[in-house]
Amino acid sequence: MRNTVAILIYIIGVFIGAAIISPIVWMGVFSDIPLLSFLNFLESHDDFHRYYNRCLMLLALSGLCILWRVTHIKSWKELGWAKPSGNEPIIAQGILIGLASVTAIAALSIIFDAREFRPDAQLTTWINHWINTLLAAILVGIIEETLFRGMLFSLLRRDMDWRMAAMISAIIFASVHFIDQRPSVTEISWMSGFTAFPQFIHDFANDPFWIAHYANLVLAGFILAAVTQRTGNLYCAIGVHAGWIIAIKTNGFLTKPVNFNIMWGDNKTIDGWIATPLLAVMLWYIIRPNDRQSSQNLDAPG
Repeated sequence: MRNTVAILIYIIGVFIGAAIISPIVWMGVFSDIPLLSFLNFLESHDDFHRYYNRCLMLLALSGLCILWRVTHIKSWKELGWAKPSGNEPIIAQGILIGLASVTAIAALSIIFDAREFRPDAQLTTWINHWINTLLAAILVGIIEETLFRGMLFSLLRRDMDWRMAAMISAIIFASVHFIDQRPSVTEISWMSGFTAFPQFIHDFANDPFWIAHYANLVLAGFILAAVTQRTGNLYCAIGVHAGWIIAIKTNGFLTKPVNFNIMWGDNKTIDGWIATPLLAVMLWYIIRPNDRQSSQNLDAPG
């Protein structure tokens, strides 16, 4: 269980490190010290949650170097980053799968009058939407798949059956998405990263949709891990993840909710129970041994 222990220490270290560093960065940005004047461009960002979140991401990425050495990873290929040549079709397939699955949910919400189309947007608004959406799809798809499937899932399946590893990594993946509150923290001290952290946790009490949203994120994380297990690399998972992001953001751009209920969710497309059966069928289809080669891939150790 050496790899599992290493991951646990890594996760704890990243969260503690972000709590320590984020107040320091904040104070540096808003200080009058000439040496730190190059940080002045960040003064327009006065949301402490943003500073904590960015420090968390940077530490998570930089900490991979340490985790790499501790767990004796020999190459990027072990994390699912095989040579890209020849994998272009599998990326395209992943994007199409991601787009088709979420678009199906969006179409149902329109058919059953849960959402309606927004007024026509201007050309500049369309351009900004696609720039922001494609950038988010590329960056989030690559970063999150490298972290959660490339590193976390790959290391966990060294210590246990890949299905258990996929479930644990999916639970962690879903849980991280619920550190999403943006409280107004005006007084920043050296301990603010620790004292403000409980305020960053999702407001479960006032969100009737969180159970469905969490369940769907766990299913999504399991799907991405199963895709990684079946294909032997991250490319299809990155494509699926990117396709989901494009479809979710475009659905939010083109339509708006009319009815809010636990079946259709709020405004995130996959935060209602309508998405759960589709994701469950996707997972079943991926993990079922539909041919000899795929059966061997799924049962092969990580």
